[in-house]
Amino acid sequence: MNLRIPKNLLYLIFIYIVLVITLGTISYKFFINDFIDLEKTQNQNNLTSLIKFMDTDLKNLAVITNDYSKWDETYDFIENKNDIYIYENFREESSTLDDLGVDGFIFINKNGEVIYSNYSKEFYSLKLDKEAFQKNILPKLSGLEEISTLLKYENRLLYASKQKILRSDFSGNDRGFLISVKFLNKQVLKNEVKSLFEKLQLDREKITTNVTKNSISIGDLKNIQIITDLDNKRVINYIELYNYKGEYLSTVLVSNRSQIIVQGNRTINIFNTINSIILLFVFIVIYQKQKLILSQNRVLNNKVEKRTRQLTNAYRNLKNKNRELYKLAHTDFLTQIRNRGNFFEQSIKNLKKSNSENSTFSVIMVDIDHFKRINDTYGHDIGDKVLLEFCDIVNKIIDKDMIFGRLGGEEFAISISKYNEEDVYKISEKIRETCDNTKIKISENIEVEFTVSIGVVFKENNEESIDLILQKVDKLLYKAKNIGRNRVVKSLI
Repeated sequence: MNLRIPKNLLYLIFIYIVLVITLGTISYKFFINDFIDLEKTQNQNNLTSLIKFMDTDLKNLAVITNDYSKWDETYDFIENKNDIYIYENFREESSTLDDLGVDGFIFINKNGEVIYSNYSKEFYSLKLDKEAFQKNILPKLSGLEEISTLLKYENRLLYASKQKILRSDFSGNDRGFLISVKFLNKQVLKNEVKSLFEKLQLDREKITTNVTKNSISIGDLKNIQIITDLDNKRVINYIELYNYKGEYLSTVLVSNRSQIIVQGNRTINIFNTINSIILLFVFIVIYQKQKLILSQNRVLNNKVEKRTRQLTNAYRNLKNKNRELYKLAHTDFLTQIRNRGNFFEQSIKNLKKSNSENSTFSVIMVDIDHFKRINDTYGHDIGDKVLLEFCDIVNKIIDKDMIFGRLGGEEFAISISKYNEEDVYKISEKIRETCDNTKIKISENIEVEFTVSIGVVFKENNEESIDLILQKVDKLLYKAKNIGRNRVVKSLI
């Protein structure tokens, strides 16, 4: 028996296949670039947060080094070689370095001779020879009076800070130098950035092929070269680290699943599938329409309208998905406030508006004191609760027109327009006081307290950029931390 397919049905099948392929191709090309751009933005924000965290670690080491090097007892020790200083601070049963989170102190005189050195339990657990270590590290820092940088020893990355030894009032001549070191611990670093990247590998080989590299510098970490490999499954970043001389040290690999692109592809596929199904029904209706009498045209038209509404709803759902993905790219995942990129974007707009209206513009920068200690003592889950509690406090204090965002780690910023200096200072002090009086209950008998250090700065003229304003307020923030924390500083004087 020969089965003959009507020509009009073959024609409709052909048209259906062409339309499905065409609409699928157009929708993919139209939407996929938006998802790729969102993925790149999210990845760049994560990279900036990672480098910012490493720079904060290096700055913390520099602060510790500076505190010990500008201590009168240290000055007297270098001058008189007082054994009491060693006993009180570095005797065998003490855990000074472990408490400070430092792996080594090296005291040297003006001639570069080692007067005394002390190393943490972590250092000796790596089975390193301290004499060989000192012979390798000291020449790399010779000729420099004060420096904070990354170094490498036996395929291990480490932070190093060198500071002149002076009296606390800076009187008299410098007597030598204090060098402190801290190894980059893969597990600690991985835990700190687990909210940013799924995978982290240290000491990868340098990529020698001719590829595009993006340069980034934050704080004391200069000329970091980043190579990004992005596809539909993963975003892989190769971070090339260099010392202060620009010499290559090591490559760090961090990667994530391309969640935004994967979700985008899934959304586009769903959209195209719905389109295909709807088109199939439409073509069936069209074919049946050719066989029905005119009296049935009204019923068939209603079916077509119903399918069209389904198509409209599918498109509306796709737009909703796009809005959700936009929020994902501009909101901090943990705290649900603005992320660093969104904060900068909105603050720049407000600063321009402030300049055009000749109104005030200020920035409050906040850093949670001893946040690393909270994480190390109670775990990262409690650290996350502290971050969420802090954001809840700030959101209850500030107005909806103020721009509140997370810059990275435990550092936050608020940009404020049209408020005078007294009101901004009151807001800052209220945030500090509320945090100081807040207790977070984590068990039956244990409560966690935390404080914050705050810097406040106003724009001085209409020529200042948001970057310059943030540089100023960053200095005020670190002044607040250096003079005791749990305070608001609005002047470097």
